[in-house]
Amino acid sequence: MGKGVIDRIMAYVREHPGKSLGTFLGFLFGVALITLGFWKTLVLGLATWLGYAIGKWSDDEGKGLKEFLEEKLPGRPDFH
Repeated sequence: MGKGVIDRIMAYVREHPGKSLGTFLGFLFGVALITLGFWKTLVLGLATWLGYAIGKWSDDEGKGLKEFLEEKLPGRPDFH
């Protein structure tokens, strides 16, 4: 690939970040379905979503995993 092609691709990604991300994620989902199968892809997607949700909460609240578990699972024994 020449430098001109890469520059055009990067310009498109900058102009259309949502389309670019959606296309990339759709491609990854398709590859995962073909290589892993439906159920393994579903479990991988759920694990990824859970990791994202915990990471986002940690970033927003400035707390760690221990505090996340204590907040989301009240009344449980201490998480050490």
